[in-house]
Amino acid sequence: MKSWKTSFTALLIAETFAIMGFSISSPVIPLFLEEDIGISDPVKLKMWVGLINSCASITMALFAPIWGHLADIFSRRAMLLRALFGGALMISLMTFAVSPWQLLVLKSIQGCLTGTVAAATVLTAGIAPAAQVAFVLGILQTGIAVGNSLGPLVGGLVSDFLGHRAAFFSTGVVLAIAGVIVLKWVDEGAKPPKEAIQKKISLIPNFKPIISSPLLMTIMLLTLSVHTASSVAYPMLPLFIKDLALGHNGEPSFIASTTGMVLGIGAAFTALAAVLVGKISTRLGYWTTLILCLSAGAMLTAPQSLVTNVFQLTVLRAMASFFMGGCIPVINAIIAVSSEKELQGTIYGFNSSMGSAGAAMGPLLGSATAMLSYRALFVVAALILAFSALGAVTRRRKMGEISPGKSTTPP
Repeated sequence: MKSWKTSFTALLIAETFAIMGFSISSPVIPLFLEEDIGISDPVKLKMWVGLINSCASITMALFAPIWGHLADIFSRRAMLLRALFGGALMISLMTFAVSPWQLLVLKSIQGCLTGTVAAATVLTAGIAPAAQVAFVLGILQTGIAVGNSLGPLVGGLVSDFLGHRAAFFSTGVVLAIAGVIVLKWVDEGAKPPKEAIQKKISLIPNFKPIISSPLLMTIMLLTLSVHTASSVAYPMLPLFIKDLALGHNGEPSFIASTTGMVLGIGAAFTALAAVLVGKISTRLGYWTTLILCLSAGAMLTAPQSLVTNVFQLTVLRAMASFFMGGCIPVINAIIAVSSEKELQGTIYGFNSSMGSAGAAMGPLLGSATAMLSYRALFVVAALILAFSALGAVTRRRKMGEISPGKSTTPP
């Protein structure tokens, strides 16, 4: 049996590859619909961008708790392999899409099968020693952020020089490579005994431990809010950058590469946050750190509505991404120290479901907001973060601070 460090190292590499793969093709969807599919009407384009970016998140939100529950019963490693190879197949097929409906259907099926972050998170929580879970989850989040920073840069170059369809095929190849890494080098450790499986087998997860816990319910709602705020402007960013170029009487060339640069730099700051914020949170406490990150994220997102060039947008998004990126490892750490280990698959699955719901709501809200103005997208995102910070303040006042040294069970 491999040591947990060997398994985690392979898992970290695989998940970094996986997120990089997803990020190669996701940002080019608006350009693919406009230039390859041929949707020229601005209203229809915004509508399809919102629908397609939301559909995978909607289906993922429905299936994530089920996959998390099955991970607790059977195999957490098997759930990650399902997500990687299923995603590789579905996104590779998008290479051949010739209509927005085909892309919509494939993205919906992708959402049913994927969810690598939740699968990798619960697998990490299962193989790491209890004393190091919070730290190791922070390292995993760093790998996810690194993948998010590299993917858009690679995807922008692939799209601009080889075509948008090549970006989808590249995603499929990278996800398949990640799957092979997990298959060969990741060992999930002890599995549930057969007797426990026979008693617990069911497709319907038990949500009672979550619903009955004010702490966990607050965390789930914060996850929903953070992912909604993060995804409000994301699908429309290429179109906004194109508008900025036109506003300066410039030629809107290399839009995919420019979008990849903006997203990649933001994701790099998210990776930095996963390391630094994780260390800071052990001193300040999880709630205090979370409130600071949400508040700073709101204050740095709102001014993006006033930018006049790509440089200003890049700087502000990088700074906002640092603080918004710091929220996720803190949320994961709170779950790790506040839940029973045998239920973590279900809880992380439900948390992933809430994140997916936010990732679905964001593009739909963004699509509607963009009908008025692209700039209003950033105001909406900032308001969501501000109200989330207020909610976190209220919860901290009621239950007190949480830190690694004050592990707690859900009240």
